[in-house]
Amino acid sequence: MNSLRHAALLAASLSLVLLGGCKESPQVLDKKAGEYQGKVDTRPWEGPAYKGDKATWESDLRARSGNQNELRRMPD
Repeated sequence: MNSLRHAALLAASLSLVLLGGCKESPQVLDKKAGEYQGKVDTRPWEGPAYKGDKATWESDLRARSGNQNELRRMPD
């Protein structure tokens, strides 16, 4: 009985030690006043597909959303 209790205590302490390594590391942000801190990204229409043409991108976006509308896709 004593060895069973010793094994259970050893297993519990070992699991606590192993779980202690699973903590979340701090996420520190260096704040700079007046500067954007997020990911550098381009606008969707500035990619190689549209080459900066926002109107064409908006038109294609409207067409895509219209094609996903089941009521518009149903034949009359």
